[in-house]
Amino acid sequence: MDKIDAIIFKPRDMGKCPPSKPPGQVWIFAEFESPSYYFQTKCFYDLKNKVNWTMTYRRDADFTLEHGYFRKRNKPKYSNKELDDIFARKNKTAVVFISHCPVKSERLKFVKLLQSHGVQVDVFGSCGKILKQCDNKLRYQACFNISGVLQPDCFNFVLPQYKFFLSFENSLCLDYTTEKSQHRVMQHPIIPVIRDGSNTSMLHPPQSYINTDDYKSVKELAEHMKMLADNKTAYLEYFKWKQHYYSEDMYLEWNAAFCRICERLHNPDNYRRIYGNIAAWHISPRGQNACYNPTDLKP
Repeated sequence: MDKIDAIIFKPRDMGKCPPSKPPGQVWIFAEFESPSYYFQTKCFYDLKNKVNWTMTYRRDADFTLEHGYFRKRNKPKYSNKELDDIFARKNKTAVVFISHCPVKSERLKFVKLLQSHGVQVDVFGSCGKILKQCDNKLRYQACFNISGVLQPDCFNFVLPQYKFFLSFENSLCLDYTTEKSQHRVMQHPIIPVIRDGSNTSMLHPPQSYINTDDYKSVKELAEHMKMLADNKTAYLEYFKWKQHYYSEDMYLEWNAAFCRICERLHNPDNYRRIYGNIAAWHISPRGQNACYNPTDLKP
């Protein structure tokens, strides 16, 4: 290990850190989960004055990896007839895939509040009561797509029936958003209802999503969803962006990140950096808690 130029590691998954750091070796902290689930491994807190670069979902990381990107389309995607057919096939209101039930964001409580206000929501995954076999066993392949070849999965068969996908994250943390509201959902003809810690207006095209933060209460959100579900013209307004742009997964960006790492390693003097306390950077950026408790659970 003392002859390696750089090491990328996830201390959350490590019992202990490397025993020592040779002079000039670059340590890169990589983490794609939110700090809501505090890392219990000793390694995470033993990284003072050792980490040089960061590789996370955070926008202030040295290498920011997002779960999707929008590119300009060469020609419009849907004809008016195709849009009419898409709406006609949608005979259900909302769907959500949840594999972890008790989480910091209390997303299941939010789902139940929506249901109490008359929004039909089907819950798939280990937290749902229907079609558990549809839970995707190859989640990371579908999210990160390291191979560059995505195979059709459960979403391809389920989402066309629904008008809304509840993109509810397990925690509400600075910049934390995943494939739930990016490429894995945005590639389908469905409106994502987003509840996370990201700046959605920075990451998504205008009128391509619904943000729960924009509503004073769950009831107000539910009323808007029900209006859209019954109004084809208003609903299809959320598809206009698809005529000009498309979403792609993170495969190309994932590979490009490693190219950028290589570029920096070949120019070490231009990229010298050290994080005094990586745990503080990840958990308390700029002296504030990176995650917050739900404040939007107002009936």
